[in-house]
Amino acid sequence: MENIVFMSIKEQHIKRILNKSKNHEFRTRIPKEKVDYIWVYVPTPIKELKYILKVKEPISTPNRIIVDGFGNNKFNEKTGTKYAFPIENMYVINQPISLNELIKKYQFTAPQSFAYGRKYKELIMNVEKIGMKQIF
Repeated sequence: MENIVFMSIKEQHIKRILNKSKNHEFRTRIPKEKVDYIWVYVPTPIKELKYILKVKEPISTPNRIIVDGFGNNKFNEKTGTKYAFPIENMYVINQPISLNELIKKYQFTAPQSFAYGRKYKELIMNVEKIGMKQIF
């Protein structure tokens, strides 16, 4: 896996992605580098690195999202620069990793916006060994 960023996504939004009512991940900032995978840290109350999203090139305003989905109309109505990553696939990590373990083993800091994958190479290698299951 290449072009990885870590992002925090709240549990209520993860549930929407899981049931496919939310098909884009919205951000006000994006990485300077190409993103193919978003590794998802789910904050309180879950506090785990748990999911991986395969995404396409982000759509930026004033471009519009042409499919229905949670938040898509709101994105289309916004002014100012916003970004929407179309979600292609979703995976669950076979053994999600708790925040305590992430901190102890990998000096992981829960991302406020995003963190580049290159900062956590050992973590990525270990998750790839653990494996993941495709949800869709």
